[in-house]
Amino acid sequence: MTKREPLVAAACWVLALLAQSVAAQNAPREAAQNAPREAAPGGIGSSDTDTRDYDKRDFRGLWSRAPQQYDLGPCPECRDPATWPGYGFFGETPPMTPEGQRRFEQNRPSRGLELGGEEAEQRDDIHVGYRRAVLPAFGNDPEMRCEPLGLARLITFSGIGAAMEIVQTDDRIVQLFEWTWDFRDIWMDGRGIPDVEDYLPRFNGYSTGQWEGDTLVVTSTGFDDRQWLDQYGFPISAEAVLEERWDRPSPNRLRVRLTLIDPATYTEPWESSPKVWALIPKDKMEIGGWSGILEDRCVPSDESLFNQFRDRAAGIDAADPNSGDE
Repeated sequence: MTKREPLVAAACWVLALLAQSVAAQNAPREAAQNAPREAAPGGIGSSDTDTRDYDKRDFRGLWSRAPQQYDLGPCPECRDPATWPGYGFFGETPPMTPEGQRRFEQNRPSRGLELGGEEAEQRDDIHVGYRRAVLPAFGNDPEMRCEPLGLARLITFSGIGAAMEIVQTDDRIVQLFEWTWDFRDIWMDGRGIPDVEDYLPRFNGYSTGQWEGDTLVVTSTGFDDRQWLDQYGFPISAEAVLEERWDRPSPNRLRVRLTLIDPATYTEPWESSPKVWALIPKDKMEIGGWSGILEDRCVPSDESLFNQFRDRAAGIDAADPNSGDE
């Protein structure tokens, strides 16, 4: 093998990854735009026709917002509304505080409608946060450095190619996330929310849960403020409280509504759009006889190599950090 062959192979590998990345980013939006909308009580469509009895407090299993990937029927209600591009917290974005606005403007996402593009200019009906995307080489998304996503982003990004598994015991519920191979635990043993001044901040915070009827109400605090709320660069502070209301409206659907209370960043509580998952039978998650979520890690060394090619393609010289500036 010549010295050039490994470089050529690496370049082909990176280009293949780039193509997959672009396809993965566009697929959710295309699916959302093409999926039919079905009316149902509560304003949320339902494509689950299963009428069997089930335990509404049993969340165990493998869940995905893209069941068509597993040879199951489509789930229109699992897609975020076509009003917004791709996966995000969504809902009605409240006004930001001066500090929240400052941090928001510092974050440069590479997802959403292209900044200055025709579609972005026409879509003044949605928040500017969803229409300011730049090329990844010019962005500063923590994900591009393989930094932890944080709890809200893990939940809202659990979509195509990013399944979620739930393990449930008497005193704890554990959520395992395929993308970035992360997890969070919800303590059900009656403990109270900790005083965040007494604990180190965590990307996934500290979570406690309790049942209100058949709805699991989870309260999380103690967040590391380096994370983004979602892939569009909305900030979150260390003072934030995230409330989740999980329920299982039918045998094969799991739903959550998120509310962010973050007075340091937003002037009002922010309620997300509903997020819905479909239950995936174990045999449908099987690859080569092994069933379960994939170890889809973000590996820093791989990401760094990928970014070298990405940056050069955008006209950035590693030896001159200002080479891409206009």
